[in-house]
Amino acid sequence: MKLLISSVLTALAVAMTPVMAQDYPSKQITIVVPYSPSGSSDPVARFLATELQNRWGQNVIVDNRPGAGSTIGTAYVAEAPADGYTILLTTSAYTTAPAVYEDLPYDPLAMVPVAMPSESPFVITVGSQVKATTVEELAEESKTRDLFLATAGLGSSTHFAGELFTAATGANVEPVHYKGGTEAMVDLMGGRADIYAGSITAVLGNVKAGQIRALAVMGAERAAALPDVPSTEELGIKGASSGFWLGVFAPAGTPDDIVQKLNKEIVDVFASDGGQEFLTKLDSKAVAMTPAEFKDLVDTEVAQWKKLAEERGIKAE
Repeated sequence: MKLLISSVLTALAVAMTPVMAQDYPSKQITIVVPYSPSGSSDPVARFLATELQNRWGQNVIVDNRPGAGSTIGTAYVAEAPADGYTILLTTSAYTTAPAVYEDLPYDPLAMVPVAMPSESPFVITVGSQVKATTVEELAEESKTRDLFLATAGLGSSTHFAGELFTAATGANVEPVHYKGGTEAMVDLMGGRADIYAGSITAVLGNVKAGQIRALAVMGAERAAALPDVPSTEELGIKGASSGFWLGVFAPAGTPDDIVQKLNKEIVDVFASDGGQEFLTKLDSKAVAMTPAEFKDLVDTEVAQWKKLAEERGIKAE
């Protein structure tokens, strides 16, 4: 009898799953951002929240939960109910953190990659004390004096982009880890740091103001916002392509129907005229990636950054 009841309940649960997905969303959705409101991911999260709320007629709020290199907010979502009502919007640091921290309070490969709202390449910039005007000259200068690579924190995406660049070019640098990108940029402009690998959004204003200089875009193509700055591939530098992306994740076990619906809505939001205009102001571009494609990218990057960390001796102290 107990077995019969159990079988009936299981059958009912399976039968109800598509209905639940079709009814989604039926209540408030929370987008957790594991950074402070002043971070680069917050404006995108708030734009997305407004657009989804308009589309769905349900409240969509942004909940900032910064701390511990974005792991506090990420862990919060990982432990949330897998029903699509609590999701994460984070940066590409999601794939660099596992390379540095062995005891993360969540499994980065277990969470469900939903969509990638935007991406932009990293740009190699230098401060006022650097004499080099090209990447080749920078590598040579690093042999004559100590150069300091500013990062937005140990294990951050800016840290790994900088390490990838210096490994590919053979430049000798000493990483200096700051509490965030803003602090790193202040010291770069003040001449107390020499190199910073930052997103176009983070560096463009200071480059245009002449406070720092851009030497290369990390990728295959030049950036439209910096047409005079060569790409690393254009310069013949292999293995130095890296981009800053924003990604949406859901707790492990979130029904695939809900994941697919979220993906479609998020892709549509940023493919719209309003979404394109919004991202253009941030010097970013939309990415129409399926959950499966995004998962492949996440898996690849986690493995890539772990390998680089082993090669460069990067680890939490």
